[in-house]
Amino acid sequence: MFKRIAILIVLVSLPSFLFSQIKVGDNPSVIDSNSILELESNNKVLVITRLSQVEINALTPLSGALVYNTDTKCIDAYDGVQWKNLCDEPNISVSAVAPTINNIGDFWFNSANNIVSVWNGGQWLPININPRRGNGVPGASIVNPLAGDIYVDQITGALYTYNGSIWLALNQNTNVNNGLSMASNTIQLGGVLINPTVLTTSTINTLAIQGLDVTLLDDSKSIVVMDNASGVLQKVSVTNIVKQEQIVIIANDGQTQFNPPGVITDIDKIDVYRNGARIAFSLIDATTIELEPEAICYQGDEIRIVQIN
Repeated sequence: MFKRIAILIVLVSLPSFLFSQIKVGDNPSVIDSNSILELESNNKVLVITRLSQVEINALTPLSGALVYNTDTKCIDAYDGVQWKNLCDEPNISVSAVAPTINNIGDFWFNSANNIVSVWNGGQWLPININPRRGNGVPGASIVNPLAGDIYVDQITGALYTYNGSIWLALNQNTNVNNGLSMASNTIQLGGVLINPTVLTTSTINTLAIQGLDVTLLDDSKSIVVMDNASGVLQKVSVTNIVKQEQIVIIANDGQTQFNPPGVITDIDKIDVYRNGARIAFSLIDATTIELEPEAICYQGDEIRIVQIN
């Protein structure tokens, strides 16, 4: 009968025990209403599970799990996806006075001016440090500039960049000339040459112009030539270039007079051939020649007249 009563008491009190708050250590009767577990002591500590990195990597616990990593000597926390070493997380401070004990990468939110800075190992740098700005050209007032820093003159709007030793003004108004032009901030070929210009080529680095129109050579055209001594390009009118013209005529029986391709200005610039053999001739007028008496043609003879202009 006594055993039955004892079992009944345990079963009746079990629900309240399962859902009660637990306080371990000093002042066991004092516990915050929002706590499910509290530890209190002035000479004892909480020691959580201690595992190596290999043992930790083998676990997939609930999010928020904590473990002491015996390899890194730090506490790791599981975020639901991976373990994170809490010692590697940067410290974030919020105060009106700069923190004095810092590690590289720590953040400080200045509650006095709402500026966020990062500790670089020697000083607090505002994360909005670039572009730097001020009234006038940059000078000694810019502390510890780094190569690549940008500075804006708030008076003129001029831009400067730091090259590692001095501040250099950025040319905001780019000018192009000597055969170049610019449209919509794009520099391109096309413009007036204002200086003698040399393009040096080689057997490997050649110069080519592709896509030229195909045309016929006549007196309205010019040809580009190059001076052998200087390499300067020049143009020559086609009218100044020696041209050779020829005409083939099938002769009639007894025919002796023929008309060359063009106006005769120099009889020495005309050659006449009958059936492939060169023959003599005389000048009748500016458009007519006459074969020598011994060269009378027969029906079907081929007369070829070659004229150089």
